[in-house]
Amino acid sequence: MKPLHTSVSAASARLILTVAACALSQMASAQSWQPTRPVALVVGATPGGSLDLTARLLQRIFEQHKLVPTSVVVLNKAGAGQGLAWEYMQERGNDGHAIALGGPNLASNPILGAHPIGYRNVTTIALLFDDYTALIVRAESPLKSMRDVVERLRKDPGALSIGVGPALGGGAHIGAVVGLKAAGVRIPDVRFVVYKSAGEAMIAAMSGEVDLAAGTVANYPPQLAAGRIRVIGITAPQRLGGAMANAPTLREQGIDGIFTTWRSVIGPHGMGRAQVAYWENALAAAVKTDEWQKDLARNFWTPNFTTGPAARQYVEQQGKLFREIFTELGMAKQ
Repeated sequence: MKPLHTSVSAASARLILTVAACALSQMASAQSWQPTRPVALVVGATPGGSLDLTARLLQRIFEQHKLVPTSVVVLNKAGAGQGLAWEYMQERGNDGHAIALGGPNLASNPILGAHPIGYRNVTTIALLFDDYTALIVRAESPLKSMRDVVERLRKDPGALSIGVGPALGGGAHIGAVVGLKAAGVRIPDVRFVVYKSAGEAMIAAMSGEVDLAAGTVANYPPQLAAGRIRVIGITAPQRLGGAMANAPTLREQGIDGIFTTWRSVIGPHGMGRAQVAYWENALAAAVKTDEWQKDLARNFWTPNFTTGPAARQYVEQQGKLFREIFTELGMAKQ
């Protein structure tokens, strides 16, 4: 029996050495790959918006800090809820030379039928930050808090009008829905009024055309400072800083409604581990720079750099959340 025992041990040792060699080879490959030609950073928006500005900030940081050995070119491919940008990224191939900005539309597009490409069809490289929703009223509104809003809407879900932009199913709309749903309001009966942008929805609230409006936080500091509006609730887990330091969260008003228009960086489906690791490392360095941190603070964005399984699990959970909401609202197409 002893020779048999010796033979099994030797085989086990060879297996261990083989596995170790493969692991070392994969690590070496991940560390050695880098772009060898210009990189396309594709953004599903026209120039000048927050998505485009985020992409161009990353471009500057990559190049100025020499985090990428080649040039990075921002390509604007607006349309279909960013779906055209992701389609273009896929067409460029999965060798690491084409990446794109992502966000909640990766979860919502396939459900709404806006575009077939969703989070299951791309490679999630990293989450970047959280962009929370604020609900606002005009300064002289009788609605003093989200409790006032909820009390009215529990009695009659159509009692108040809420302005959102640029479309139903967008971040402003879903941010308000998440908060109201958590408060026990029957959301299919709530009156949402759609405007071209969150800015237009805010103007409508200021004029009394609608009772309140929802949009990402960065829309509101100037009008808040001028005393024209009041922020009655933010979908963040804790208060934000700066001009929003006095704005209450929904949670502190007894409403466990948290929602974020998160931003991510994605790659094409089937991107190799070496390419993913490279971009994880480049992004990890980029988000530590002063330029990035200052931009987050200026826009009231909350850092949430996450990679690997945790990032993919988060996006998967967002997909389940959106399906539940859109099904309840009767908006799910698939």
